[in-house]
Amino acid sequence: MFPNDVDSPRSRPRANTTSFHSFVNWPGRKAKQEQSATPPLPNANPAPLQLEQLIEALTPPAVPSLVYARSLATGLSTHSPIPAHTLLNPILATLCAPDKPVALQCAGYDILSAYCENPDAVALGTTDRVSYFSLFLGNSVSWGTEIWEPRFKALRALTKSGSDCLGIELPVLSVLKAWISSAFDSIVADLALDRSERAERERSVNILAEYLTALVGRVELIARIPETEVLGVLHFYAAQMERAMDLSSLRRPSISSPPFEFVSSPSPSRPPYGQNHRRNPSSVSIASVTSPPVTPGLGTRQPTDIAIAIYINHLKTQLNTLTSMYLDIIIPFLFRALSHCASTLPRLAVTTQSSRQSTSEDKINDTLYSLLAGPYTNSSMMILRKNLYPPPNPETLEPKLLEAAIQTAFGAQRTFRTYVRKALSSRLARAYILSESSNGSYAGVPAHMDLAQEVMERAWPSDAGLGQSGWEAGKLGRPLSRSARDWVAFCLAYSDEGDWHMRESVERILDETAGTLKDVLQELDAREEEDIALTKEEAAAVGETLFNLAEYLLPLKNHDGTPFILPLDRPADAPSTFLRTLTFILSRDHSVELKPLLSTTLLHVADHLADADTAKLPMIMADQSELTPNFPEWLEHWEHIFKNPSLLGAQRPLTRKAVMVALESVHDNIRDMPSYRKPLAKLVMDSCERSTLDPATNHDDGDDCEVMWRVLGEEVVFMTVDNENESSPDLVTKYLELLVTAASKNDDFDDEDFDTASVTTAGTHSPAPYTGLITPSTTASPILSRMQSEFHSSSAGKDKDKDGKDSSGLPSVMSSIISTFTSGNSSRSQSIQPMTLEPRPEDSRTSSPSGPPPMPSDVAATSALILAFSQLVFTPHALVPRTLVLAIRIYEILIKLLGTAKASRIRLTVLQFMVRLRADRDHRVYFVGTEYDYHGLAAMLGSLIQRVASPPEAQSPQQDLDMAAELRLPRARVPHERQPRGRTVASGSSRSRSRFDSTQPPTPTTKVREPLWKIPETLPFTVSDPDSPSERFASYDEGSDSGLSVLPISLYLGAIHDILDKEHNWDVLSYVLCHLPNQLANKHLFCGPKSREACRKILMVLCAGILDGGLGAHVDRWPAGLKARDAHGLAYHTLSVLVSYQQCFDMAQQHLLVEAFQLGLDGQPATIKCCLNALSLAAFELPSSMTKFVSRILEKLSRIMSNADVAVHILGLLSIIGSSRPLYANFTEGDYKMVFGVALQYLQHQNRNREDAQSTSWALSEHVRVLSYYVVYVWFLALKLPDRRKHVRYITRQLLIANEGRTELDGPTEVCFDWLERYTYASADPRPATSFLNEIVMNSPSDEVEEKTWCLGNSFVTVRTLKKQGWFEVLSRRPSGYTKILCRLENIPMVGAGDVDPDILSVPAALMMDRTPARVNLPDDGEDDATAAPPSAENIREVLGSPNGSTSDVPAPDPITGYVWSGTAPSQRRKQVEMDPAFIALQLSERQSPGKHPLCRVQSPNLAKFFTTLDRMPVIDTHKVGIMYVAPGQTTEQEILGNTHGSPAYTRFLKGIGRLINLRGQVDVYAGGLDPDEDGEYAYAWWDDIGQILYHTATMMPNNPDDPQFTNKKRHIGNDLVRIVWNDSGRPYRFDTLNTQFQFINIVIEPHSIGPMAAFSNNHHENEYFKITVQRAPNMPEFSNVRHYELMSTKNLPLSVRQLSLEADWFAHVFKDTAQDTQRVEVSTNWLTRLEAIRRFQKQHMGLSPEVPEPNADIMDQEVYRDFTTSF
Repeated sequence: MFPNDVDSPRSRPRANTTSFHSFVNWPGRKAKQEQSATPPLPNANPAPLQLEQLIEALTPPAVPSLVYARSLATGLSTHSPIPAHTLLNPILATLCAPDKPVALQCAGYDILSAYCENPDAVALGTTDRVSYFSLFLGNSVSWGTEIWEPRFKALRALTKSGSDCLGIELPVLSVLKAWISSAFDSIVADLALDRSERAERERSVNILAEYLTALVGRVELIARIPETEVLGVLHFYAAQMERAMDLSSLRRPSISSPPFEFVSSPSPSRPPYGQNHRRNPSSVSIASVTSPPVTPGLGTRQPTDIAIAIYINHLKTQLNTLTSMYLDIIIPFLFRALSHCASTLPRLAVTTQSSRQSTSEDKINDTLYSLLAGPYTNSSMMILRKNLYPPPNPETLEPKLLEAAIQTAFGAQRTFRTYVRKALSSRLARAYILSESSNGSYAGVPAHMDLAQEVMERAWPSDAGLGQSGWEAGKLGRPLSRSARDWVAFCLAYSDEGDWHMRESVERILDETAGTLKDVLQELDAREEEDIALTKEEAAAVGETLFNLAEYLLPLKNHDGTPFILPLDRPADAPSTFLRTLTFILSRDHSVELKPLLSTTLLHVADHLADADTAKLPMIMADQSELTPNFPEWLEHWEHIFKNPSLLGAQRPLTRKAVMVALESVHDNIRDMPSYRKPLAKLVMDSCERSTLDPATNHDDGDDCEVMWRVLGEEVVFMTVDNENESSPDLVTKYLELLVTAASKNDDFDDEDFDTASVTTAGTHSPAPYTGLITPSTTASPILSRMQSEFHSSSAGKDKDKDGKDSSGLPSVMSSIISTFTSGNSSRSQSIQPMTLEPRPEDSRTSSPSGPPPMPSDVAATSALILAFSQLVFTPHALVPRTLVLAIRIYEILIKLLGTAKASRIRLTVLQFMVRLRADRDHRVYFVGTEYDYHGLAAMLGSLIQRVASPPEAQSPQQDLDMAAELRLPRARVPHERQPRGRTVASGSSRSRSRFDSTQPPTPTTKVREPLWKIPETLPFTVSDPDSPSERFASYDEGSDSGLSVLPISLYLGAIHDILDKEHNWDVLSYVLCHLPNQLANKHLFCGPKSREACRKILMVLCAGILDGGLGAHVDRWPAGLKARDAHGLAYHTLSVLVSYQQCFDMAQQHLLVEAFQLGLDGQPATIKCCLNALSLAAFELPSSMTKFVSRILEKLSRIMSNADVAVHILGLLSIIGSSRPLYANFTEGDYKMVFGVALQYLQHQNRNREDAQSTSWALSEHVRVLSYYVVYVWFLALKLPDRRKHVRYITRQLLIANEGRTELDGPTEVCFDWLERYTYASADPRPATSFLNEIVMNSPSDEVEEKTWCLGNSFVTVRTLKKQGWFEVLSRRPSGYTKILCRLENIPMVGAGDVDPDILSVPAALMMDRTPARVNLPDDGEDDATAAPPSAENIREVLGSPNGSTSDVPAPDPITGYVWSGTAPSQRRKQVEMDPAFIALQLSERQSPGKHPLCRVQSPNLAKFFTTLDRMPVIDTHKVGIMYVAPGQTTEQEILGNTHGSPAYTRFLKGIGRLINLRGQVDVYAGGLDPDEDGEYAYAWWDDIGQILYHTATMMPNNPDDPQFTNKKRHIGNDLVRIVWNDSGRPYRFDTLNTQFQFINIVIEPHSIGPMAAFSNNHHENEYFKITVQRAPNMPEFSNVRHYELMSTKNLPLSVRQLSLEADWFAHVFKDTAQDTQRVEVSTNWLTRLEAIRRFQKQHMGLSPEVPEPNADIMDQEVYRDFTTSF
């Protein structure tokens, strides 16, 4: 008996016995009963009666008394002898009648049970037993709280607890089932029952069922009843379970049912066959909804738990007697029951879990396990496998039957999972024991024996065959995977009916299947063993099942039609339990080998993964060799990738990038294995062909698949080099045609139809992961829709990085992908192994990548052609004869695309490659790399049209030069060596994105078009071996047997001509205008006759376009703020480079070129600067054309008034023109006046603004002042002597105007007036030479010479006389020079020999005045003969006898520079000196300051010392400039300073830059600190009447063996502020190569084409032109007409560099004196220094101070006496 047996003590309330309706009808008593209307009431306290009296009192027709009845029942139980049962029959019939009150009925049943249980009772016969049994029949109340127990006791007593049921077996069974059913009905139907009544019913059901089970279990009973009746009891219990399950489902709604309505229809009522049940969230460790906890105890159990308990208890008693045929009914029913009570399974663990009360689920599992592991194992396993699958022909089943079948299948899946878990638990326990045992002794005995008994039992279960060899994956794996496949197919087949209940039920089944996989994997993780892995059978079972489960994702769609995205990085965010479990498994690391592999499964469902997730797959597959030939199906995997449009679609930029990385890696590894490479290339070609021919891909979004196109380009090369083209000649053509087709398929987009404001985000959006799921028939799934929307909103705020920025930027995500690719596998002991990711970019709809935009397919195809061409030309492949024709063919294809491609970006891509082609001195073609635009010209031009990210620095970054230098280092060349796309170079493109996001409608008001290129550029292609000249291809062949193949460069120039002539796209035109100058500077690239003709055409189209305004006239749309004149401004830079091509142009074209520059002087400041620089170059290279237009140029210059930035270029041009007499040979007086006006105009401008805050630098302003005076001096000396006085008045007035606002003239103006007085009437030298006559005459004894000095204004006049001979000497010391006059007073008679005191000195001295006749040295002659022997008498007579013979063959000297006589100083040049008498008068006048200081004699004792100091001060400006030669390959200071000679071109340059002088014997040469004993006897120098330059030439200074660091050379050159560097190294010269603190200006001269091996060649063609570059110190502004660089011919190179070095040294001193332009310091010249010294002496030693000007005095009042030409 159970503990809750009926005999157990209990409290039962008694019925009210004061009245009851009627008695049971007994025969013979009916009439009498009817006569009594109201039966008499019994006494309230009857006296105790004997048993017989009680029987008599209760026997009809007596009125039954409840007290008597109970007393009788009590007495019968122990009375002996017991009365005959016949006496009791009437009483029982009356009391147990159905119409009697319940209390009387209970008493009647108590009497019966008491009688039957009395030991003295006589055994009843069959008739009596049947008679008594009839008392239990016909009762209208099947069950009652009070009656059930007495009635049951009576039945039990009657049947002797089932042993005495002969004849009533079946009725007894029926009565018991009726009572159980009646008691169970209220439990199932009425949940509002009182707790006590519910508990009583549960107790009743348990007792009755237990009795029924025990009754049926009796062998004697089973033998007397049919087998069907025995099974009927089991079916009865099953029916109760059915009722409980059905009714409980109706009362409790499904937790996962949607709480909202459908859009198109109201919320549905109960579905036709939908299953409502408790959710089973499987064993995923996530937050899931579960049923409220049930408190164990009577009255709280669920009906299903009660039904299951009695069913299981009964089934256990019948298992041994039932045949196996009934298992087909029992086991599926148990499966169904299990589906109703299944709960979340815990994680597999070894440790014992906390004990809990046995549940219905446990009972069912135990029962099923006993079947699966018992004698019916085979049959049970067959039934289990059969029920794992969906029902056959489900469309023929009724909804309820179909629902039951689904429930049964779920139970089967749970049973299967439980069975597997037991086996896994056993294996896990054994692993745990093994691990613990390892801590014991060497014999393997565990160190501690406190292992739980439960662990031991779990490790070695008593059930035979279970857990001994795993979970039998070989047998069970296939049914598991097939069932998953079939259920997924079943779900898809019924999903179009819109039955979300059906989908939910199927998902429960799939979740159990997925849970089984998770258990297997978690058990593997829990085993802490090295190199742990699944068995082969397990790997296949798990892999195949997972693959089949993943099929469920394929039809899932969001409401917007996009694929549903599985959140692998956040499995808990999945919208359903099954999807969470599946996501958890799919998000594991890939360390566990499955079959198929996990990556294969993920690839299969890639459409439903986020871009960041699928981006990891290619490299993971590559790491697992799935994409390499090591894997048998590697090509199939690549084919699957290429055929999946989603993986390479625009919505997955990260995945595309990852696929490309994997493809590149695999292709690089197999490039030398044609058997593998060719099939892969074929797959790539097929994919590219599909994308090219598919109209849907014909858009401007980048697909970032450039690697695929690059593979095709390389395959073209491989087929050609490997001679595969001969066997398949059409294959190369097919590849090329595909590339050309792809490059030509797109057209320029219409700017009016696209909003390019969002163009940078195009192609970067991925479908939203949680936007509501719909089935393939677009029927909404409320489950997924609700869950996805909830998870999406909850995680919307999580996708920000630490800086608050959107984490969707491509760099952060790509860095995460790279870290995932390179990191090792994480520990498998973790419960969840998601791949590390940043927040997914799909969570942000406005994400924008920060990296380079994806490359469009047409650009990628073009880049592939470029790659193929570069490999055929720049690598050793060029030596293969078969490549020549193909290389030319591809080159022609590129040129054709440049002219005919419909998309501007394609033409731009070709241009980006073409403009970087260069040729070395041998005309060998190469591609320039980082060195490109290291001068910064292209960047500067790009900044003019807003194409630079930041304004370019004035000085190119030194790191660019370093990178360029590294590129020129010799290195081995590998054909397949390449750099990744995206390397940033000096200038580059930024491709436009023209396709807007499909989810974001374009805004019609925003029409901002992004430019196709910007600087710095990111080239869309890679080039093999940049900076390495081709070994086979050249731009020109001079006819020698070189074996070179010539590229038709003229075709490229022709395409450039067409672009300049009629281009409609500004991006293309501007790119040509910005980058063509750099390429044209490489003259060796354009040497052929066809190229020269093409250059002429380019010149004509540019000049014509500028002059008539046609350049840029065809542009369709100009960017905001730009117009055609901006294109003209860029074109001038190309024209300035074309000046160096003047040999290709006839005279008319040269005139046209200068005329265009002249027109440019009317443009913007940047254009004016360019034209001024070009005109400065043309002054040297195009003198004839400059002569024609110079007057017009001056006229325009006179109308330009600008700040110092432009003024410095204008004044520089004027100084260059003034130094070349042919340019101004035809000048008129008005032309000269314009020159003076321009110079003095800028002087006035700078003086007026000296005290104002300026945007320009102070140093540059000072430099402009210096240049203004210099231009006046140069051009004044250029005038013929008779014409000079005509311009004095104008110059005087302008100088005074420049000093307006001052009280007195500034020092430079005073110097200028003094200088004008010196050179207006004479061209004499500024310092006198002491003649032999002077030495003889004036070197008389001191008592014969008398000397006096007077102060005249700013000059001192000294007169020295000989007292007797009449000779006197006048010395005039002024700021601008020193004049000496030697005369003889004729008023003194000459006393001959024989007279008193004869004059024996004058005549011989006059005859021997020039005792040292000199040989004329022209500027180009050799060294001076300074050491020649003194002349003999014959020499003197020869000279005296032939006054004109010695100069008959000597050319006339230059009127400015003259020529040098050996042994003389610069101030002793011999030139055509002219002198007007006014010169003498001016030197002795006080015109400088009349009336300011009266004429006074100077009698200071310090006068002689002052004169000594003043005479040492130079009378002209002096400069020192260093010259260094850099030999091929040299880079260091020691290497460069150690050179003692240079190349022939360098030697010719030195010969032209100055005159070679001997430092010994010179009188007053400015030696720049050179000592002939230490620094060499010779040096180069140049001078004129204004200044002198001494060149510190390193190669002319001797090397001292004791000075390995060349400190002696460095102390001169290192201290020079300006250095000329002749760079033949073949590398860019570093600005800081020479380690010195005086790093100001370097003038670098280098060949315009590289080729260091030809540096010492004397070929004139190679040295025809050189490139001049000015390197400036940081923050130093432009000061010269050489901005970035200029090309100068060898002929004019010395003159140009000399003029440049002179200006550079001026500005370097200004920059240095102003503390690098940080202090306002007025710069002083030598002349100004002399003036200040004179004034200082006057003030200190003569007491003279500047006169205070009168009030309101005007500086212009001085014009009258400052203009000395009115009086002289």
